[in-house]
Amino acid sequence: MALLSVAITGARTWLNDDAANVWTDAALIPKCQEAHRELQTKLWLVGSPAVRKVSAAQSIPATTGLTLTSAITDMLTPFKIVEYADTVETIADATEITEVNFLPNKAQSTKLDFWCWKEEAIAFLGASAARKVVVYYRKLITVPTTTSDAIGIIFGELYISARAAA
Repeated sequence: MALLSVAITGARTWLNDDAANVWTDAALIPKCQEAHRELQTKLWLVGSPAVRKVSAAQSIPATTGLTLTSAITDMLTPFKIVEYADTVETIADATEITEVNFLPNKAQSTKLDFWCWKEEAIAFLGASAARKVVVYYRKLITVPTTTSDAIGIIFGELYISARAAA
C-alpha cells in the first residue's frame, strides 16, 4: 500500500516541481488530505467495497430503548443491520432489521424489529429477549497526516496526486 509521500511526489510531477522548489510537503499535505476525503466519498457513491465493512456480532441485552455507540470504532454510518437470537441461533438465521427515521411508539417483541441512526449512534426500540446484531456499515479510512502514513486505498495515490495538484 502506498504512502502519502508517493502521492506528494506524484503531485509535484503534475506541478512540474520534481525538485520541491515551490511545493513543499507542508504545502501539499493539506491538499492531499482533502483529495483523500474526496476519494472516500466517490468510492462510497459508486458502492465500492473499499469503504464497506461488516462488524463482528454485537450482543444486545433484553431492555427497552438502547443505543449502540462505541462498539464499532471505524464506523461512519450503518446501512444495514441483521439480528438473531443471542443463544439459540447463528448468523445463518439472521433477519434484517427495518431502518426507520424515528423509532415507533409500540410495544417490544422478542426481536429488535427497528433501528435508526440518531446523533451518530444506532438506536433500537429494544427487545424482550437478548439479541445479537451484525452491522453493515460505511467505514472510516484514516486520512494520512504525515508523509510516512499509508493512504489506505489501493492505487489511491494516483487519484490523490492528480487531485492535489489540480
